[in-house]
Amino acid sequence: MLGITLAMLLVAAFVSCLFSTFLPSSASLLASTSTPTPTLTSTPTATSTPQPTFTSLPPELVTPYVTELPGYTVYWRRELWEIAVGGSFAIEDFENDLEGYGELDFPYMTGNGFLLEGKSAAQLLGTSGLLPSGNLLHFRDWEQGLTFTFPASQSVTAFGFDYTSSEVWRLTVNHVEITLRRGGFTFVGIILHQDFPKTFILMGPQTAQGGLAVDNISYIP
Repeated sequence: MLGITLAMLLVAAFVSCLFSTFLPSSASLLASTSTPTPTLTSTPTATSTPQPTFTSLPPELVTPYVTELPGYTVYWRRELWEIAVGGSFAIEDFENDLEGYGELDFPYMTGNGFLLEGKSAAQLLGTSGLLPSGNLLHFRDWEQGLTFTFPASQSVTAFGFDYTSSEVWRLTVNHVEITLRRGGFTFVGIILHQDFPKTFILMGPQTAQGGLAVDNISYIP
């Protein structure tokens, strides 16, 4: 009987050793297990940059050869002006005037009825090379102005002329001043929508040297 009891105690001690060897301690069993926490990486977001807004230019500033203004339209190409007026117009080409290097006496009436008035040194030149056509009017006025009155003092709805100058000249019609573009063989034409004029004025700078050459004054009564 005593032997059986000793044998049972030995077996219990052996089993206890096995459990203590292969099982974790109670502290280990009760310890909380750490759960990995995901790391959030911030992704940069694109910043919206305000874009500039562009306002379209008014029509009068977009077209380089046509300028539309209240009451009238200015053309810087003869072919565009002729298309706009329909191709029918009268013309002063100075071919009915005697050309020469003598200065004109003012007031002066051209062969086709234009009246020129002012204080200018003006000449009617033949083939001069300034413009490709025949006779032309060449003058300098030193900022005094030369006035052109249409034949029979009639009002016109449109007019234009060929010109050339290396200086800045001004065209005045109905108290509106238009600066003429400098350069060789140029054209300016006007179509009026109101206040039809009987005259226009050409005026150069006070220091004018080269002067202004004008030819083929076209107009519609």
